[in-house]
Formats: sequence, C-alpha cells, structure tokens
Amino acid sequence: MRNINFFLLFILLAPEANAQFINNGATVTIQAGATLRVETDFQNNGTGTITNNGTLEVEGNFTNAATAVLTPAVGTVKFIGTANSNLDAGGDALHQIELAKTTTSGKVTLLSPLSMSGNLSFTGTGNNRMFLGSHNLTLTGSAATVSAATNHSTNGWVVTDKTGAGTGSMIKAVASGTSTKNMEVGDDVNYTPVSMTVNASAAGTVQARVITNAGTLTAKYADASDFINREWVISGTNITSNTLTGTYVVGDVSGTQSLVKGATYVSSDWKFDGSAGSGNTIGASTTQSSVRLSGLNFFGKANLKAYLAGALPSGTTMTTSLATVIPLTTPYTASPWSAPSVTASSIPANTTDWILVEVRDAATPATVISQTSAFLKNDGTIVSYDGTALRLKNATSNAHIALRHRNHLAIRTVSALDLVNPPALKDFSAGTAEAYTNTTITTNANMRQIGSVYALWGGNANGNTAVRYSGPANDNSALLLALGNNSTNVIGTTASPVYNNADMNLNGVVRYSGPANDNSVILLNLNNNSTNVYTAHQ
Repeated sequence: MRNINFFLLFILLAPEANAQFINNGATVTIQAGATLRVETDFQNNGTGTITNNGTLEVEGNFTNAATAVLTPAVGTVKFIGTANSNLDAGGDALHQIELAKTTTSGKVTLLSPLSMSGNLSFTGTGNNRMFLGSHNLTLTGSAATVSAATNHSTNGWVVTDKTGAGTGSMIKAVASGTSTKNMEVGDDVNYTPVSMTVNASAAGTVQARVITNAGTLTAKYADASDFINREWVISGTNITSNTLTGTYVVGDVSGTQSLVKGATYVSSDWKFDGSAGSGNTIGASTTQSSVRLSGLNFFGKANLKAYLAGALPSGTTMTTSLATVIPLTTPYTASPWSAPSVTASSIPANTTDWILVEVRDAATPATVISQTSAFLKNDGTIVSYDGTALRLKNATSNAHIALRHRNHLAIRTVSALDLVNPPALKDFSAGTAEAYTNTTITTNANMRQIGSVYALWGGNANGNTAVRYSGPANDNSALLLALGNNSTNVIGTTASPVYNNADMNLNGVVRYSGPANDNSVILLNLNNNSTNVYTAHQ
C-alpha cells in the first residue's frame, strides 16, 4: 500500500501526468491548483477515499464503487478527449463537472443518480451532452448554475429524453421567494430548455425533463390540429406558482405554428391561461406543483345554456325527434355559416341538434375569431362534438359568444366572457337581459318568451338574419322550395324523420299544412302577423 500511495502522490505533483487510475483503498487528495489527468478510466473501489480540491480530468469512464466517501470539496471533474464516457458516482456527491469533449457527439452518460453541490459547465467544441437515462441530476445549491462556453446549442446540454426512453430529470434547488430557474434540457438531437419563474413558500426544488416520444406524450384533444410533439414534465416542492417558458424546434410543429399556444396538463385535462407563443417558445402559468407543459391550439371554455323556440313548444325540455337523423358531420360548413368541418363519432344522448358557437372579438363583436360546431342537448346545455364539456378551438381568453342555428335567429352575449376561467353558467334562457339587445331593432326582442324561459327565434328557414313571411328572401318561400313548390307535399314521417332546414319545429317532418306544420311555425314566431319582420340582435 505504501508504494501505491507514493505512486499516486507522484501523479498529483506532476501537472500533466498520464495514467489509468484504479484506487483499491488508498486515501487520495488532489491539491488546489493541481490536475490529475486520467487518459482511460477512473475507478475508486473498496475503501478508497478521494478528496478533490483541484481538477480531475477523465477521458474514459468515471466509476465510484467505494464504501468510503468520495469527498467533493471544491474540485472539478472534467471529462476530456473524444471517447464517450459513463459516470457512476455510486451515490456520492461531486462538486463541479465540466464536459470538455473535443468531438461533435461527445457525451457522458449517467449510470446512477448524481448530486452536485456546484456548477455544471459545457466547454467542449461541439454539442457535448450529459445523458440522464433513468437517473436524476440534482444541483443541490440554490446558486448552482449550468453554463456553456458560447451557448448551449453549440457546446451542449443535459439530455433527459434519449429517443423517448428517458425518465431522469434535472433538479435544481430554489430559495424561498421568487427566483428564475433555467433548465438546460433537451433530447439527444435538439436543445429545448424550459425556464421557470418560481414562487416558493420555503426552500424547495424544481425539476424538469423533456420528452418527445409519441408513446409517452400526453394525448392532445382529438380536434387539436396545430400542436408540438414535445412536452416538459415539471414538478417541485414548496412551489406556490410557476410561470413556464418552453423552447421547441420547428420540426416539433404539426400544423400551423402561429396557432400553437402554451398549455399545461393537470387533473386529466389541458389548462389554458391565454399565454401567447413567440417564435419557437410557448408559455403558461400554473399554481400546481406538478404539470406537463406543451403547445396546442388554444381551447377556450364556456358553460352555456340556450333553447330553440322551434324545438320548445312549452316547458323546459326540447324535442329529440331528430336523434336518429342528425348527421355526424356538422351542417354549418356551407354558407351562410362557413364554419370548419368537424365529424362526431356518435350523437350524444338527448341531443336536439347541432348548434354553432362563435367566439367574437371583445372590442368589436362583429368580428368572428373562431367557430365551433357543438351539440345542443334537450335541456339547453351545449357540449363539444364528442359529448364532453364545451371547448372553443382557437378562441381568445376574453371574448363575446354568439349562438347560431340553421333555422333560428342568432344571439350573442352582452359583454365579453372569461374563456379561461368561465362563470359557472351563462344561461341565455333566463331572460332578454342575458343577450345583447340592438336598440335600433324595435320590432322584436332578442329572444322569444315561451312560458318562463326565453329561446332563439324560430321560423328562419333560409338561415339568414331575419324571419319574414313575405317579401325578399322570405322563409315561406324557402319552405315551399323545400317541398318542390307544392304545398301539399310532405317530406318525412314520424317513423322515418328527415333532417332538413325547412323543418322549423325539428320534428323530422317538413309540411306546409296540416298538423304540426312548419308554415305555422313561421307565423307563430311573427306573432301571427304575416307582415312582420323579426331581425336577429347580433
């Protein structure tokens, strides 16, 4: 053992000594300012103790299998050369690590969890990367940094997702209060960091990893057509709020990049806060300690209730006579609606019909921002095409809502609604004060009263902005046209209903005269006066 100690001491005194290092039990100290260079593997075995106050350069693998402590002190472990290296600290902490590989694909792979009390730096000549695999990298000091000689895209980063298989995270300590933590992570090809502005109630930690593998990505909404195939898994301790900014690459984008907005996934749903993207970044804020950050179309949320006068002769339950003939594809792709197409896999139970929900600009309500085809149920509630709670694709965080139906007059809100944290219910049926009133329209209220509730005006067979019995673009002519200009014709039966815009009472039968005819629907909505013209308040 004395000879071994003498040999090691000789190496420590020689700044450029070259040798393989295997320590099977000695106590070794690297003095401040000294460099121990190991051109192959470094191994610390048995009861070996290493105290590093200087720099330990390793070209091969770094393995600590000793039962004694690998004392970090203030020194640096520096990975050099062109060969890839494995790093197994054996549960002991290191102080500072430098990746200085001279190859464009130089990497260091963790074989066990690693804690560092100091800084991690990338100084190599091309994309040095530390691969975490299934192991965490923890920077225990709240002031510890991860740096690059030029920038991380040039010098290297921490890989938390190698071909989608990684589960290891970068962990950083945070102090009480507000601080910003940059998590210098990416996959094995792209540097895609995430930044956090953290408010902590007490000293704690934040951690992040990026994933790109389709098999581990959180499912986006089925109607999300614009999104990124990347997400960041975020968690922490003692965190009260966290503002996140993720940087992705253009190759991550599916669809139109400008429509991709930041969102967090928590409690089995995507949450939006209205954060806008900028360039190749997406942002979101959360008060949750554990979330997933990604980007997709902004989906506003609203809880809406409304009735159709044609489907509500009385009471508070609309007809479902069309249940067997409602098309799976929205009827609102044609003019005058020209909405995006959407197809349901099935019609939800107790559905009365499709309805079109428009998101309109908060300042200029005539400006349509987005259109969403949804289902109107017989109790007046409105749900998404898949039967779940209503979501409004490509909406904004604060906007007016308008409701349009294929043979009823449209309505809209009096003021803009919060579509991020919507009110419990926006119930248009509660009264005319719930919908916008155009004071220049004196012929009719914005909705028709039926008993104790209010409903969209019916009788609008041609889908325009007015109900009229005679004159240009009148609904009586539209009804006759649907019947082949023969008032004695009848389309559909109760047993075999049809889906037709001229069916203004939504009973599945189009008829001009006789029981439950559609001609009387027009007149009833015009207060039985064929000269009246009722106009939509929108």
